[in-house]
Amino acid sequence: MESQSEHKSEQVTRKRQIKFSQNFWEVYGIPIAFVILFIVFSFTNDNFLTFDNLMNIARATSIIGIVAIGTTILMISGNMDISMAATMAVSGVVTIGLIVHANVHPVLAIICGLVAGMLAGFINSMFVIYVRIPSFIATLATLSIFRGLCFIYTKGYSVYGDQITDAYKFIGRGYVFKIPMPVIIMVVLYIIFIIVFKYTKVGLYTYAIGSNEKVSLLSGVNSKKIKIILFMIGGLMSAIGGIIMTSRLGSVQGSLADGMEFGIITAAVLGGVSLAGGKGVIGRTLLGALLIGILNNYMILVNLSSFYQMVTSGVVLLFALSLDRLKSKQAL
Repeated sequence: MESQSEHKSEQVTRKRQIKFSQNFWEVYGIPIAFVILFIVFSFTNDNFLTFDNLMNIARATSIIGIVAIGTTILMISGNMDISMAATMAVSGVVTIGLIVHANVHPVLAIICGLVAGMLAGFINSMFVIYVRIPSFIATLATLSIFRGLCFIYTKGYSVYGDQITDAYKFIGRGYVFKIPMPVIIMVVLYIIFIIVFKYTKVGLYTYAIGSNEKVSLLSGVNSKKIKIILFMIGGLMSAIGGIIMTSRLGSVQGSLADGMEFGIITAAVLGGVSLAGGKGVIGRTLLGALLIGILNNYMILVNLSSFYQMVTSGVVLLFALSLDRLKSKQAL
């Protein structure tokens, strides 16, 4: 009897140790990796740990970090939007197009660009909710549509002009106390959405829908309404990213942000968002984006070809997805 009880006690202890190890690496794995890489890069390159370079990393990360907010909340709800980069292009084309071709005031043009992004998110939600097309497939189709419309409008050329004022360019190029304006916008948005999704019903319902939509429906949650809101927020974040990018470039092309969706999804998954839904923390997505940022920055500092950057981005994405799948299996 004593040997059996000892054996059971050992099994319980072993399970607790395994669970603790899994939880530890799930919570602290990416922060530890970030700190290690940061230290290694600082010692192996003299230009890495300088204020100007750190601001370059933050500015380069800002657009991915902002758009990844929308991707994160959608993935928490169990949905996926891969049209975010194309939505960035749509918002950029609408904003710059109105400024250059219609002489619309930049403030009004920016508002129209933001509305265009939210409209793109609303369109995605309609196909997902009412036509019941899986979000990945629906947004794959709208990605092509949105991108094609941008090329039709621009006819494959850049749209630019003297109407794009310095005030508009300040959004993407300006500094406030030596801090890039895009970084300030990113930090403010993260603070807002961390608070909203931690202390409001929208956040609670988002996690509930992602964990088990049927149970949430029985609990009285209007999942359709919440999903529409989330897709529109995703479109809004993409629009902000697109406007910042056009502001920095001073022009827009139909190919704006092409391929950026991979970095955005990688940032969200690295931050701990589960592809199965119901799990994720918005603040950790920023850490995932910064991890990608320091990797890309270091490769530039050591003069690695952009081809290597593409390979590294793919490897990091596969690594992040593999971690997510392993965690899902362990949860079962």
